[in-house]
Amino acid sequence: MTRAWLALLDAWPGGADAVAEVRERGEPAGVLAAWIRRAKPVREARRIDPRVIDRDGAAATVSFVIAPAEARLRFDDLAVQQARRRVLAGPPFDAVTTMLRDASHFEGAVTVARGPDTARLVDDPFARVFPARLLEVGAGLFGAVAPPAGPTIERYGSAEPWPWDRFL
Repeated sequence: MTRAWLALLDAWPGGADAVAEVRERGEPAGVLAAWIRRAKPVREARRIDPRVIDRDGAAATVSFVIAPAEARLRFDDLAVQQARRRVLAGPPFDAVTTMLRDASHFEGAVTVARGPDTARLVDDPFARVFPARLLEVGAGLFGAVAPPAGPTIERYGSAEPWPWDRFL
């Protein structure tokens, strides 16, 4: 099983597999760094679907939703389930992944858009669960991934960030 990690940091980290500068409302907001490895690389990192990482990916705008440190929301909470349903019901974005620290808690989400789809990010379903930040991300981090057929069932195969490409 391939694992990927993502963290929003103040400065470029050593050893990351992909890094891109980030701007928020036109102002520098640090870097997003991704690692493809089994072990967690930095404390701030959250697990994501490794398919969204693409070092050849174009610049994008993302809705970056991160759970507050004190939050412990299970993936099968109705708010998270409804957000996933709304993502699947709408036109697909370039990529969507949830973020997690363990196999059962929702820690956030990243929704990637380019072109006219960026306007749809203001209504990101995951932003109804926790607040979102709209970030402009430089090239070299996010690719495009086909949407899944449907959400997996957390109690069976929940060790992977959603969306995953098959039922386990």
